Amino acid sequence: MSAGLQFIVLVALAPLLQGVMRSIRAKLSGRPGPSPLQPYRDLRKLWSKEALVAQSTSPLVVATPGIVLGVALTFAALVPPAAGGAALGASAVAMTLLLALGRFALVLAALDVRSGFAAMAASREMTFAALTEGPLILALISGAVLSPDSPAALAAGRTPVSGILAAAALLLVMLFETARIPIDNQETHYELTMIHEGLGLEYSGWELALLQAAAFVRQAAFFVLAARLLPGTGALTVAWIGALAVAIPVVERVYAKMRLFEVPQLFASATVLALASIGLRLAGLGAW
Repeated sequence: MSAGLQFIVLVALAPLLQGVMRSIRAKLSGRPGPSPLQPYRDLRKLWSKEALVAQSTSPLVVATPGIVLGVALTFAALVPPAAGGAALGASAVAMTLLLALGRFALVLAALDVRSGFAAMAASREMTFAALTEGPLILALISGAVLSPDSPAALAAGRTPVSGILAAAALLLVMLFETARIPIDNQETHYELTMIHEGLGLEYSGWELALLQAAAFVRQAAFFVLAARLLPGTGALTVAWIGALAVAIPVVERVYAKMRLFEVPQLFASATVLALASIGLRLAGLGAW
């Protein structure tokens, strides 16, 4: 699949991925749950509504949803169309800086609306972001640049352990970036625990639609990145994405939300996994 076609498919199916995960989570909780197509309906409904903005805010508040969506689309465009390769490693820093740019704009807008809940969420967002950027870069670089697993090793049935470790580190980071339990919960507005949702409390209408679309695209891009670090290409990559779409709701159903001061321990684990992946590759033990 070419890079352009992959980008179009990723953006078009990003809301569907969110809908499937919501439906699975509801089924695991014993509820009928919404249709997997519900995110498309939500976006259409929000897009038709008026966006209300406080008069005391700056133009940045209005511009931020477009900036965040543009960052998410660019992030998705940087996902390489093939597993491994130098393209992923070369884009690792660019991807991390892009996420930081979108986060910076959203945090400034949250502070500009002068809401105590939004400011609290902004503080948590920046604190945890500082802990996730390191393992994100390390995981992407380990999965692409540092002595990739050779086709001969994979053909001989050797397991690419380093790639699996890098994917595990990336998944831990993804739990934060996509507001997933046990770090965050994108389905609640409980002000004492939320992080990502708190940043968009003052948005409505088409502006909220842009923020939600950006979240869907960013989440789908992370799923594709994690699948790229796991063994296999083509149909197997799609199978990995499907497996992750099932595994994440299972994790959310089994585990409770962590207390805020315990979350850095999870990011420390992601850093250890990424460093272990790099160590195995440098030692020539990336595939066993």
